[in-house]
Amino acid sequence: MKKYIVAFLLLVISFLYIFLSNETGGARVFVNLMTFAGIYGLAAIGINVHFGWTGLLNFGHAAFMGIGAYTTVLLIPHSLGREGVVISTGLPLPIAILIGIIAAALLGLLLGLPTLRLRGDYLAIVTIAAAEIFRLLVRDFEDLTGGVYGIIQFSNSLQSTRPDFITRFAESYNISPAQFWVGLLTWISIIVVLIILSRLKKSPWGRALRAVREDEDAVRALGKNAVLLKLQSFMLGASIGGLSGIFLVFNYGTVQASTFVPVLTFYVWAALILGGVGSLGG
Repeated sequence: MKKYIVAFLLLVISFLYIFLSNETGGARVFVNLMTFAGIYGLAAIGINVHFGWTGLLNFGHAAFMGIGAYTTVLLIPHSLGREGVVISTGLPLPIAILIGIIAAALLGLLLGLPTLRLRGDYLAIVTIAAAEIFRLLVRDFEDLTGGVYGIIQFSNSLQSTRPDFITRFAESYNISPAQFWVGLLTWISIIVVLIILSRLKKSPWGRALRAVREDEDAVRALGKNAVLLKLQSFMLGASIGGLSGIFLVFNYGTVQASTFVPVLTFYVWAALILGGVGSLGG
């Protein structure tokens, strides 16, 4: 209980500092910080499923975030690459987001099948290498992904769903309505994901995942398929990472290969460690 009180007090002090040090733009800074906190928090939840639940040392989370982002953006109207090629047709945004999440899960499947028999440092090396390969491929396939020039002019697909009262509320406090809407959707997604994961954690499947983390050999001795359990965990965490990547690029308003560098994964790991490994609330 004491640690929660300390965490709450630190949070209050941080918020007070934001507003006291930015007398005219405190609300704008606060929304910006909370939006990024939500995005990185959602990504950390995905890694928590990998490491906190199953003990999988994944250092390639940026790839899952990237594949979710690129898949979603390429399926909706956007402007692409050096020449600014305009793609004016596309799928409805909810369907594109769903496909982006599925694409991240499938990448987790493809990456997991040959690698999840590895343990510890070896899995970490393979995943960070896979993330870097993904980034380089995205950079080189300019005709498909925009390369180093990226993809722009796709944000309207999300912002067109913004209710008028959200716009009026944000403008009344001198806040960017676009970022406020992204941040709000991110935190709603976090709540939904946490509710789903809290139910899964209490299920026999969730207990089996934690058993794999504690003693994989004992799980095998009890007749459970440890590799299949790790693969399911990898796909679930990857899909959550894909969703966080989607919100990240909508917050930026652009998609570039330089966004999904290895250091992004380490930022997410820092958030996980500070929040508590294996803890949903943290």
